[in-house]
Amino acid sequence: MSIRGVKEGGYTPYGGCKEFMECRDPEVIIAGPAETGKTLAALWLLHIQASKYPRASIVIARKRYSDVHSTVLQTLKNKVLPQDGSVIAYGGEAPRWYDYSNGSRIWVAGMDKSSKVLSSEHDIIYFNQAEEGTLTDWEIITTRTTGRAGNMPYAQAIGDANPAHPTHWILQRRDMGHLKLITNTHTDNPMLFDPVTGEITEQGKRTMGTLDRLTGARYMRLRKGLWAAPEGAIYDIFDAERHKVKSFEIPIAWPRIVGVDPFGAIMAGVWLAWDPQNQVLHVYREYAEPFGLTVPQHAANVLKLSKGETVWRWIGGGPSERAWRLEWQAAGVPLEEPSVSEVWVGIDRVYQLLRDDRLMIHDCCTNLLNEIGAYRRKLDKDGRATENIADKEDYHMLDALRYAVVTLTQPQEVGRIVYDPIRIAGRR
Repeated sequence: MSIRGVKEGGYTPYGGCKEFMECRDPEVIIAGPAETGKTLAALWLLHIQASKYPRASIVIARKRYSDVHSTVLQTLKNKVLPQDGSVIAYGGEAPRWYDYSNGSRIWVAGMDKSSKVLSSEHDIIYFNQAEEGTLTDWEIITTRTTGRAGNMPYAQAIGDANPAHPTHWILQRRDMGHLKLITNTHTDNPMLFDPVTGEITEQGKRTMGTLDRLTGARYMRLRKGLWAAPEGAIYDIFDAERHKVKSFEIPIAWPRIVGVDPFGAIMAGVWLAWDPQNQVLHVYREYAEPFGLTVPQHAANVLKLSKGETVWRWIGGGPSERAWRLEWQAAGVPLEEPSVSEVWVGIDRVYQLLRDDRLMIHDCCTNLLNEIGAYRRKLDKDGRATENIADKEDYHMLDALRYAVVTLTQPQEVGRIVYDPIRIAGRR
């Protein structure tokens, strides 16, 4: 692939950036520490293909639409697009798309406002900072890059990412063989290291000095490029080697229960089965669908997934979600209120099961595993963990798990039967 001369001054990728730009796998993400040139390589790839293929339909997306204009689009404008007016931005200071003279267009989107742009088929969709997104976000992107747009000889879902936690969906999807994950390093950035001599540049000394002063998870991720647990991790005891197992068919005799988070941006459900011989609880299935389906549709989906199984109980929702439980009950799912509503009590019950190796999560539960790794406390201004959960509203799978576990593990009051015979009148 020729990449020189697209812009005055040219652009030459190195190492992982070059491999990423030449990759044609349907799903590919480049990941590495900060300041390694990931985003620049992705934007040059989009510009090259938009220039090369007439009427190409391409999308730049971020998790939040409000973030895209002050970050990735600034790099596109200042370091990639030609300044001769051959590419026209529409939308003023916050462009909604860029038009090329050959009819190609680069759209701008956010996964939080994805319906307008991502309801159509595209040739390439680029997810900037993909680690911020969910597996559901990525799967939406892959369903819009199947090749139906047909303006290029191939279609791709691509992204860049800084390393995140060790159970991130990016790593899981790579391990399942669905996604090509390419790693790049600081030496791939010619601004930091001379590509001929390998010597660090003056800019490299300043940049690496800044990264070397980072601490904790930020140092491990942004300086070393390692997928490390976040500061304030709630389920810091979780170990994939101990708690993640390869999925298998659950024996019919094992009792089953389903936890449901019945309302939110994602409707979530988890299926749990109890192994009575080993005294272990298995999470063997999950359900995650974005808001947009009705309760009867969700109920029909989860009942279909449970066909042929005997579900002992359906548990879900907090105290304020009684109306949603009634909706589920009317749709045929007898959803009960959890026995305890206190969030940290539920978290503690899950933590205890993990500590005692009595909770196993099947590798097919990608969303749940992703949430476990990301779940963390908010940090105060001094970097100390508080008792508040960061982005609490994003953890639908863990809420569903907590509802089920807290009900299953609820201590029972012990009653005492007192034998106190009473003489009945008229009898001796």
